[in-house]
Amino acid sequence: MDAIAHDPAPHVSAGMLTDRYELTMLSGFVSDGSVHHRAVFEAFSRRLPEGRRYGMLAGLGRLLPLIVGFRFEAAEIDWLLAEGILNDVTADYLRDFRFTGDVDGYREGDLYFPHSPVLSVAGTLGECVVLETLVLSVLNHDTAIASAAARMVTAAQGRPLVEMGSRRTHEQAAVDAARAAYVAGFASTSNLAAGFRHGVPTVGTAAHAFTLAYPTEAEAFHSQVATQGVETTLLVDTFDIEQGIRAAVEVAGRDLGAIRIDSGDLAEESHRARVLLDSLGATSTRIIVTSDLDEYVITALSDAPIDGYGVGTRVVTGSGHPTASLVYKLVAVGDSAGGALRPVAKTSADKASSGGRKRVHRTYGDGLLLAETLSVDEARDSGGPPVTTGVQVPLVRGGRIVHAPTLEEVRHHAAASLAALPGSATDVSSGPPYLHADAAPTPASPTASPTENLEVPMTATHRALLVVDVQNDFVEGGSLAVTGGRDVASRISAHLAEHGADYVAVIASRDWHDADSTNGGHFAAAGTEPDFVESWPAHCVEHERGSDYAPELDVRHVSDHVRKGRGEAAYSAFEGTSDEGTSLVDLLRARGITDVDVVGLATDHCVRATALDARRHDLRTRLLDGLHAGVAPETTATALDQMRAAGVEVVAP
Repeated sequence: MDAIAHDPAPHVSAGMLTDRYELTMLSGFVSDGSVHHRAVFEAFSRRLPEGRRYGMLAGLGRLLPLIVGFRFEAAEIDWLLAEGILNDVTADYLRDFRFTGDVDGYREGDLYFPHSPVLSVAGTLGECVVLETLVLSVLNHDTAIASAAARMVTAAQGRPLVEMGSRRTHEQAAVDAARAAYVAGFASTSNLAAGFRHGVPTVGTAAHAFTLAYPTEAEAFHSQVATQGVETTLLVDTFDIEQGIRAAVEVAGRDLGAIRIDSGDLAEESHRARVLLDSLGATSTRIIVTSDLDEYVITALSDAPIDGYGVGTRVVTGSGHPTASLVYKLVAVGDSAGGALRPVAKTSADKASSGGRKRVHRTYGDGLLLAETLSVDEARDSGGPPVTTGVQVPLVRGGRIVHAPTLEEVRHHAAASLAALPGSATDVSSGPPYLHADAAPTPASPTASPTENLEVPMTATHRALLVVDVQNDFVEGGSLAVTGGRDVASRISAHLAEHGADYVAVIASRDWHDADSTNGGHFAAAGTEPDFVESWPAHCVEHERGSDYAPELDVRHVSDHVRKGRGEAAYSAFEGTSDEGTSLVDLLRARGITDVDVVGLATDHCVRATALDARRHDLRTRLLDGLHAGVAPETTATALDQMRAAGVEVVAP
């Protein structure tokens, strides 16, 4: 009989871990010369899996070495030519290929939300495009596992989890799955390669086959204890759990480390086991359970006397977690090798993207993550050097890795990320994403209206609250007091306490006038009386008490502050800018805002002007009744009529 030939799988370089169409596109770019044009690609997820509140990024520690080592061997290029996948000029391009660009991104272990730009790759069009499949295969796999594992860690409430899914997935995927689960907070793995390659702690004792190999259960336990010591974990459910526990304690004594139960009603069996162990004097013996566990089962077992869990199938395979659905999209490209970048975006239904490289900021309060905001990083798109701000950190510079934390550092960062979520966001029950990190708009063209540049669905989730001029000088006791101003401030605070989480952003404006000028005639000149139409008494002078927010206004929910009237008259909040010089309309565009609620002081002046400007910017606008007050009844009534005529809804809060 002829011997069966066994062809070993050929070694392939990182470059071959890709889809054919990447090289098809590359051939076009090489042939027409655009391969050397500057480009930026971003990896993000348009939505979280159904019911998930957050995702956890994992896989960077594996991905970055693959990116900087991305290349093709000579034999591989010869094969690609022979198969007609490459033309000669593209083959020549790939022979000397090295990634020389920059990579920025969220740190491994960071949480992400819809549209969070977790990875940004900048370089030439050619070197960025060929990375797509590699980036997505690594990040989607590891991120899906870490996201599921993080939920299990929370459900376990501090009890250790062992990853033991090697026999339920591909042999190499098992190694990477163990690493991802460890990043998310699992205590150890059964996979030896994960221990050797990544340093993940390994554990493991025996399976049912070990017990069945001996004439009696007790003899199997004797053999295991003889080699592993009394601190080992004995599997007690091969035959009868009660008999197994009695035999385990008889063999190992009261200092037996742990028993493992792998079948039956785990809640009921663990209660019985605890009672029996205690009656036998093994009060310190721990109870470990396995058998198709996931976050839902672990949550249901939270009241059971269980000391640890072993999780296999449902952490490493699709039955245990949905895909992360990360995509890798071109967001900016140059029209020449050294030209400035222009933003590009898809507009197809349900798969719209947002052009321009993004920068991300997060807001924290009392140790909790409160908001994530995205804006187009126009400084990068101008051709200047990369600028790292907010959440993103430099990962690769000029083709060299510059961010290489240890696995333990990544694990600690992941734990801190989870700790920054409120309890409601970590609950395993289904719910909407904790944050709506919506896509930033493409930078506006000079002639486009704001809504023409938005690449996100026009839904009520993109609503902001504009709090207009609730300042000391506009409430009782101020130089331009509005009757009822302090009460309005208190009611706005109550509204924020109840509904603050409903808004993508809460933006407060303040008058902020110069102290040493009439501010363009806005202040009545010395020795003259104000007409209370074009000129007013001095008010809201910068850095003086009158310019401060009224104490009744709780500003903890305010995400952004704008100041207006610096040396000039200003009524609308849209005339204001942030401390960084960003206009209010740009702050709203950066968050994809389509709807605004307006509140504040005074109805017949600055509130009116703000609401009318919001409509001029094509924003759907509501005035929240009872959360504003005017100077005089007549002018207030007129202002309300003007606002309604412009399309402002006056609604109950």
